[in-house]
Formats: sequence, structure tokens, C-alpha cells
Amino acid sequence: MGDEPVIVVDTNVLLNLATPVVDSRAGAPTGEDPLKTVLSVYDVHIPSTVLGEVSEAARDDDLLGTAADLVLMAAQSLTTHDVDAKIDDALAYGLDRGESHAIWLANELAAEMFVTDEFNTTNYLIVSIALDDRNTLFTTPHLLCVLAQQEILSSQYVDAALTYYVEIKDWDDQYIDRLRAEYLSV
Repeated sequence: MGDEPVIVVDTNVLLNLATPVVDSRAGAPTGEDPLKTVLSVYDVHIPSTVLGEVSEAARDDDLLGTAADLVLMAAQSLTTHDVDAKIDDALAYGLDRGESHAIWLANELAAEMFVTDEFNTTNYLIVSIALDDRNTLFTTPHLLCVLAQQEILSSQYVDAALTYYVEIKDWDDQYIDRLRAEYLSV
């Protein structure tokens, strides 16, 4: 890639970024493509485990499967690393293999950001402890808000996307409201 900041993302982040793009239901935000935007603004790295999880999700004949198909179509924009042989044991504490491998990769690459959507669980605390201090922990809604603040995505789109995610993903209202207050001026 170029001079883009290096970020590592886990499976749910990729799927969550793609979901509003493929969701044709009323209430889904339209007009922008958060997956494409993230892939063009950042040098996105993933462990091969994450790509495997996305491929597995693509087998489903539902919204998540369609989102996974979109991620797979964009996979050439991802830098994939085989980390299986380099890791002794995956982290435990409720993290799946993809998340565990992604944390390891973020530490290995000294990535500027590690993005996960574990914020509705106690796993977020485990992730924050497992990451090296030089890595910045983000969530998909936080990342979208930063992109709105930098005027890469419109504030109106991100605001609509946040509402959408609260409704379909049951994301924490207080967390989302705090992000809105901090980053969005809609």
C-alpha cells in the first residue's frame, strides 16, 4: 500500500462495515460505502483466520451472508497474514480464534489501530489488556465517527448508520450517544 495508517480489523468489523451497503430494507443508511471508504483510507490487515470466518459467513443465505460476499469481493484490498504457525495458543477469555489472531497481528505490526466490535461485552476489557500500549483500540462506530470528523464520510450518513446499528445490532445506546456528542455535528 502507500502511506495509509496500518489498521488490523476482526471479522465482525468487516461484516458490519458491509452490512448497510447490501441491506435494501427501509431504515438502512444509503449514499455512502463505509467498507470501501475504510479500505481506501487505511492499509487494512487481517489474519487469514478472519478471511476464513468471512468465507464461512458467506455460506449463509441472509443479510450477513450477503455482507460477507461483499467483503470477499473486496478481499484484494486487504493484506492477509498467515499467523497460525507463529502463535502458540490463542487467547482465551471468550475471544474467538479470529479475534485472538487479529490482536496478535496488531501487536506484531505495531498497527496504529485495532478495530473490534466486542464493546458490548466484557471481552472489550480483555482486548484492551491484550493489545500493546502503542495500539489504539477502536470500534466500528468510533471509526465511522472519526471518518465523519475528518469529513471523509458525511456526518449525516454516519449518524444514520449509528441509528441503524443500534436497531439491528443492539449496540449500546449510551456508547453511541457519547460518540455522537464527541464527533458528530449533525
